[in-house]
Amino acid sequence: MSITGWHPGERSIQQKLGWADKVVTSWTAIQGDLPPEHAQFYETCLPFIPVTTLDREGRPWGSILSGKNGSKGFVRQRQYTKLDVQAETWEGDPLTGNLQQFEQDEKFLIAGIGVEFPTRRRNKFAGTVFNIKRSGHDINLQLLVDEAIGNCPKYINVRNLEPRTERNANVIYDRKSLSTEDQLPQDVVDFVLTRDTVFLGTSYVPAPDDVTRFNPHVGMNHRGGLPGFVRVRKDKRTLVLPDYSGNSMMTSLGNIECTPLASLTFVDFVTGDVLYLTGTATNVVGTDTHTIMPFQNALTLIHTTGYVFVRDALPVRQKEGTENRASPYSPPVRLLAEEASMNLFNNDDRPDATLARIDIHALNVMTFTWESSKDLEILPGQAIILDCSSFLGTRQYQHMAPMNPISVNDDRIRTWTVSSASSGPRPARRFSITLRHKVGGALTTAFFTIAQKLQQMKHELLTDARPLNLTVKIAGITGIFTLPPTPPSLATSPPSTTQGRNLIWFAGGIGITPFLSMLDSLRQTVPSTEHVKIHLFLSTRDAHTLLPLLIARFEGTFGHAPQTSGWKSKPNLNVSLAVDVLYSRYDPADGIYLPTDAMETGTFVFRQFDRRLDVEFIEERKDVIVGGHGVYVCGPEDYTRMIVETVKRLGVQSERVHSEGFLY
Repeated sequence: MSITGWHPGERSIQQKLGWADKVVTSWTAIQGDLPPEHAQFYETCLPFIPVTTLDREGRPWGSILSGKNGSKGFVRQRQYTKLDVQAETWEGDPLTGNLQQFEQDEKFLIAGIGVEFPTRRRNKFAGTVFNIKRSGHDINLQLLVDEAIGNCPKYINVRNLEPRTERNANVIYDRKSLSTEDQLPQDVVDFVLTRDTVFLGTSYVPAPDDVTRFNPHVGMNHRGGLPGFVRVRKDKRTLVLPDYSGNSMMTSLGNIECTPLASLTFVDFVTGDVLYLTGTATNVVGTDTHTIMPFQNALTLIHTTGYVFVRDALPVRQKEGTENRASPYSPPVRLLAEEASMNLFNNDDRPDATLARIDIHALNVMTFTWESSKDLEILPGQAIILDCSSFLGTRQYQHMAPMNPISVNDDRIRTWTVSSASSGPRPARRFSITLRHKVGGALTTAFFTIAQKLQQMKHELLTDARPLNLTVKIAGITGIFTLPPTPPSLATSPPSTTQGRNLIWFAGGIGITPFLSMLDSLRQTVPSTEHVKIHLFLSTRDAHTLLPLLIARFEGTFGHAPQTSGWKSKPNLNVSLAVDVLYSRYDPADGIYLPTDAMETGTFVFRQFDRRLDVEFIEERKDVIVGGHGVYVCGPEDYTRMIVETVKRLGVQSERVHSEGFLY
């Protein structure tokens, strides 16, 4: 039966998302046969093809068909709409069990997607299997294709892959049926949270009234993003898959609308590990998504009913010495409401934030201070969520934007770490964010351009920018990367007794911003009965820019700090700071002021190292790090991972290690 239009599930989700009129005739792009260029693509370009099949319960499972040892050319077009697949599988792949349904089912459904990762090219097909031959893990499938479509490369992350002949597929978990109480093991959860690619399998079973108009079929699709874009709920069983702006056809989500089942197949292209999941699926759209994943407008919940985890299985691997290149269209990772510790304002109740001051530290590093129309409670280390739609205007739909791809998913909402806010007992209305200019970033480019123009033409507005009336909305406050409060026992200790805390901080570049706020807070709040020793390891090429910011917080001379009652404008002698700067050499000609009085009293120590922070450097300071009361790390992903793994291996307990990345 040829395709005659969108089936009810597709029409339903298109209507919910407001795309129905735009894609009313787009179903004609789905061809009822196999175009020659698609056949050539499958024959010559692919070392593996993810496919969807159904088990005996009708659940979709993703599987991977591959050439022998990852070789291309395992697919051949025998006739116009027929493909002959000579593939190998491995122990644990669900396809082996699902093929047992072939002799029982009148039509054995299959769908696949071919993704050429080095070029980001992809095509999809769907149809049926009409012949099977098996010998061990070698499988010969003959397929009849009745649906084919090409897809855009939008969220494909570029990888250079090569065959892996030596491997040993090892089934770690084989749990195809779960009880109500079962959860995903932590190593499986961690695996999901570090992936940037997943293959989404779905199925469509027409209602009795629709069987004469629409064929039952399965689908296979690709979803990509930044690592961790798929989240796992606290039940350790429900996965949350955000839906990003695409071609608006909504074929996968449309299948789920009618047949609420889905599979997710995750691959680690470095280790070859493969995770197969299947479960019940539900689409959530509109404001209902915000209680699950704030600021996301559409998502799918997959409640796992079965999973298989196989290590060292994939017969191709990322070429050694190469790095994957993230799609420029991928938006920042959005955390779940339950994991992000967010305090969000309702849309109609969002406070205004008016730009009050700009401090230019360098051409690419500036601090922007804002005044809120309402009192805010911001813990040191937390971030503020700003809705800048009123400043940049709302985003209009566009499918692709080659000259500015990040704009496609730009919702004008930004989450920035607060680098200074009142830490007193009363809420504050003034807060600062210290930003590094992001090349191509819509908002940082706009903010920095304004600052540079003011510096050239209206210098006085830098210290009081309120006449500009530049206002954005505060959407919320978020973050768990915070210092614990001073223990009550320390705050109430007799004056004759002094207790202490040793804090270990690692900052990578602009990752220093939460520590600026923390240092500001400690300077103001540490009582005379407590002594806090901070050892900061700062990795930066911009010591001449970042050190003055740090010292201003340490000495209490940051020029635009809120003047609340009891504000201290001098160092707290009960707070000592040792700073080790790595990779950047301090040059006196840079004019960096170092607090000599504090250096003489021992409350400030400064050292510099002309080297990168690495495992060896950390190991050499094991006694200092392991002896600390808490290790805090903020920086790029690889930097953070290296430090966290190293300090844990050295003996720091997991609950004492706190990290913050650049997810936003």
